[in-house]
Amino acid sequence: MHKYLFPAIILALTACQQSPKPGQNTDSTSTTTELPATWAKRYKGTLAGQPVTLLLQRSDSSDVRGWYVYDAHGEPISLTPDYSRGPGDSIILMEGYSQDDNTFRGMVSADGHFRGKWLGTKNNYDFDLVENNDSAIVFSLVSYEDSARLFQSNENSPVATVSSYTVWPTSGADDATITFLQQALNPGLKPGETAALGLKNGADSFLISYKGNAKDVDTAGMNNGPSWNWSAQGGDVVTWNQLPLLAIESWAYDFTGGAHGNGGSNFVVYDLSRKKQLTITDVFKGGYKPALTTALEKAYRKRFKVPANQTLEEAGLFVKKIEPNNNFFITSHGVVFSYTPYEIASYASGQISLFVPWDDIRPVVQEAYLR
Repeated sequence: MHKYLFPAIILALTACQQSPKPGQNTDSTSTTTELPATWAKRYKGTLAGQPVTLLLQRSDSSDVRGWYVYDAHGEPISLTPDYSRGPGDSIILMEGYSQDDNTFRGMVSADGHFRGKWLGTKNNYDFDLVENNDSAIVFSLVSYEDSARLFQSNENSPVATVSSYTVWPTSGADDATITFLQQALNPGLKPGETAALGLKNGADSFLISYKGNAKDVDTAGMNNGPSWNWSAQGGDVVTWNQLPLLAIESWAYDFTGGAHGNGGSNFVVYDLSRKKQLTITDVFKGGYKPALTTALEKAYRKRFKVPANQTLEEAGLFVKKIEPNNNFFITSHGVVFSYTPYEIASYASGQISLFVPWDDIRPVVQEAYLR
């Protein structure tokens, strides 16, 4: 439950709150170890007999999300939280947005394991993945929450709430690379400022905008119009973490009245050997667009089972062809292009992310990024 008006900050700074080592007591009377309140971890192991890498992070008791990949073919699969369950120790993650999707159900323990069962539409598999940071950046997670009344002196006032989090690189590379990443992921911060301050500044901006509407609200008809219980949520999620490549998803969802909120995800990818955020021309050779457009249509038809004799518009898209955009990231096996709601399809279609393996577009990929 959100409290009316948080003058205090809820912060989880795990950069300064390291998880104790297995077997190490947290105090003189404790005999067990506990995970910190928030965390970002990388696991490796096998699922259905195949090697997998899973990136997982928790910002609070109900928001656990991440990405995973079968190492042999490298297509990243998004994992989203199942909000239908109550808070608890167990983690339920969906490979999509409905109860019919494949799910991970398991527990994360302080001894570095994520154990449980993967439930598919046809088969179920037990898994035991182990924390592994080889050739990867190690992150902590910083979170922030705040809220404010629209009418400060009215206890029954509508309320706006804000919750956000970001990942904070702590180790896994030399100091210069870690400093580059900290600045790249938090570009507004000045030397000596923390990621928590950046989250607070963003929340303050949203709440100031919200409270600025109070003077224009007709309180007599407030309950008959759009809701004034606004909310803003967002966070950064590690999507690929295998040096020298690192990719981050930044997602956001805002509700400011109306039939529904609006949101989506933007992706960035870094080549840490160059200390550079990659652009599309860094990854692809000149004249790449026709090849990528053809490959993206192939990926869309495969994922959504669209037959060859049906046009993309007949399949529900707004566009006749899917062209590459600047919202992408790469892995060691291929590239993911992502399209926010309304960009190429209706809001109900959600975010559409399409994976194109290097084998489909090898002639237009810069050799540095081919396996």
